[in-house]
Amino acid sequence: MRRTASLSLAGLSTIALAGSLLVQGPGATPAAADSGPPIAKLVRIQVPSTADVQRLEAAGFDVAHDVSSGKDGAIEATVVLDGATDVSALTARGAKVLSTLDGPTRAEVNAQRKGVATPLTAAEKAALAPKSGGSSKSSGKPGGSRPPVVSPKGTLTVLRSDTWTTEGTRMVSLEVRSKAGPTDTVTATTDTGQTLRLSAFVDRGVYLYHRFDEPQMVDGGATKVTVKSADGTSVTAPLQPWTSGGTTAYPAGFQWGFTDDGYVDATQTDAVIEKLAADRPDLAEVIDLPNPTLGYPEGSRYKAPASYPRGPLTVKAIRIGKHRDGSRTGVLMYSQEHAREWVTSLVAIETAQRLIRNADTDALTGSLLENLDIFIIPQVNPDGSAYSLYDDPIQRNNLNDSGCERPDGNLTNRGVNINRNFSVGSLFDGYVGATFTCGSNFAGKAELSEPESRNETYLTKTHPNIKFAMNTHSYGGYFMWSPASYRPDRTTLPRPSLGTENYFFAASEKILSEVREYRDTVVWPGQTGTVVDVLYSAAGNSGDETYYGGVNEPTSGKPKVYAWDFEVGLPRWDKATSSWQDTGAFWPEFRDEGFSQAMEFANGWYGIFEVAQQYELDKTAPTSTPNVDGRGSYAGPVDVLWQTSEPATIYYTTDGSRPTLSSPTVQQDGVRGGALPVTLTAKRTVLQWFSVDEKGNIEGGYDPSGTSSKGLNREVIKIR
Repeated sequence: MRRTASLSLAGLSTIALAGSLLVQGPGATPAAADSGPPIAKLVRIQVPSTADVQRLEAAGFDVAHDVSSGKDGAIEATVVLDGATDVSALTARGAKVLSTLDGPTRAEVNAQRKGVATPLTAAEKAALAPKSGGSSKSSGKPGGSRPPVVSPKGTLTVLRSDTWTTEGTRMVSLEVRSKAGPTDTVTATTDTGQTLRLSAFVDRGVYLYHRFDEPQMVDGGATKVTVKSADGTSVTAPLQPWTSGGTTAYPAGFQWGFTDDGYVDATQTDAVIEKLAADRPDLAEVIDLPNPTLGYPEGSRYKAPASYPRGPLTVKAIRIGKHRDGSRTGVLMYSQEHAREWVTSLVAIETAQRLIRNADTDALTGSLLENLDIFIIPQVNPDGSAYSLYDDPIQRNNLNDSGCERPDGNLTNRGVNINRNFSVGSLFDGYVGATFTCGSNFAGKAELSEPESRNETYLTKTHPNIKFAMNTHSYGGYFMWSPASYRPDRTTLPRPSLGTENYFFAASEKILSEVREYRDTVVWPGQTGTVVDVLYSAAGNSGDETYYGGVNEPTSGKPKVYAWDFEVGLPRWDKATSSWQDTGAFWPEFRDEGFSQAMEFANGWYGIFEVAQQYELDKTAPTSTPNVDGRGSYAGPVDVLWQTSEPATIYYTTDGSRPTLSSPTVQQDGVRGGALPVTLTAKRTVLQWFSVDEKGNIEGGYDPSGTSSKGLNREVIKIR
């Protein structure tokens, strides 16, 4: 199995319950000894391909987000079974069971809820506070181009070669494409003599690239790596730093750690945001979203307290900023589309409280409130969340069981998966990753059939200033963007341009560096990127809906909104056992792990705000430099590549005409690749170009719609 069950958390001595995902720490209130059987099993399986995973989903199995490539191109996934179901149900369908982990018992789950859990004391939070490790925070716009492809004409192309240090251990992550395809044997040797083997990553029969199953330990002095194909050819690439620094203390006086007393239902998140708006009406207001949910059901079999409302429920959002009039860049942050992902709503209300409570004392927070218009939905799916919290923790969907009813009234995963109910790249349009049948990936009876999904689209349609969005999920430690859907032949929704892809990666490093600052947790580079290239296809998801602006069959990969997906619950490195370890799956023990996950990803939300603020204030045009000039002549064809001062799109012509926004652009060299060179073969070529950043700033003040060549770049390239 890729990850083990026990945990070793930074700064805490923890004890894993035998065979359980719930971690009890020294400050936790222990559950009763006779707390009963586990409510679920998390079964790690191996199957030949992602198509096999999707067949399991279509058969009604509940597959978690934690899908990855395993040894020799096989696919590993986690299936959630109720505590009474035997794993033979999986082996009968051809899955190989790698390990089985018991989830928490019902008594252990109940002990984690707000109102039952013992709040962390000030001293306990102080012990968990991040300490500065000498790292420096990045500032300004996201950085320049990714390094160029190392060897575009050889057998191997190094797509990514990343390194970082966590818990004092140096790690490396490699991605290499081979022209020989998935049957090639690809090895990597560092300049310190360490040799590692990569595995082919194949999705639905399509070879993407070779990579490690998980980041590998590497000698601390390594600076480069030589990658070798079975045909004997090789290429050497430098190891590039991934995310900056390590832990960084909060500024003096910064208030944090508000969500210190357990997991919450919608009435409790609503109470938080309503108080924030009441305390600071100059900075915040609550928005009642227009589509009431079906509601938590009546009846004695349902276990929510009597104080929890029955019947239709109004979903609430909070809007935060000094200028909530559409004049500032809007940022939409939302959580708990999936009911059992309890940590995610804590991220939302922790962030909202940080923004309001630090507004007058923290310079960064004050600046964010001046320059952004922030929308936060703490609980998109309140009905399902309440059912998960009080009745059955494995609940993923909402509670609309129309057509999926059970005679006993059991609602577990009989509703609609909200993150499969949207209209872009949907199951109804032929995309993969949802089901027409009842189960954890049920897409519903029609696109946008559910009030929860319509509430999300209401905000983006009503507030066109929203340019950034974040959908936060659990668990697995991914950070992704569109496209997130493909058809059965793996034809994806339109991909971002090279400039936009570079922007996502550069902004992601900034955001993920902020996550890392809390306790040195690092989202792996191999789990950062477009959803279809690092995870799977998720037909009808909200990220695609937001990114493509609700256009049902988009023809362009240009984002309407820069939309990301977080998966909290990252694997963490245990130095004692030299292994990556899980951190509690959907239900981490609150005091020892759930609280810290909320804190580190609230940091990440601040990172997104900083990227959005940089976008709002950006008036600086990019610059570009080619690898050729007209001062001499070249032998043979010339491959032109550009370096840019920031992520940008290059528009060019080679026939002497003025380039415009309709001219050819520099293209990406395949999945996760760098720039393809522009190849010149004529004896004399007039190469003219300009670059445009994501804000629309144009290099040199050039006007591509005009007639003047002022600001235009020009070189005459001669070939002997």
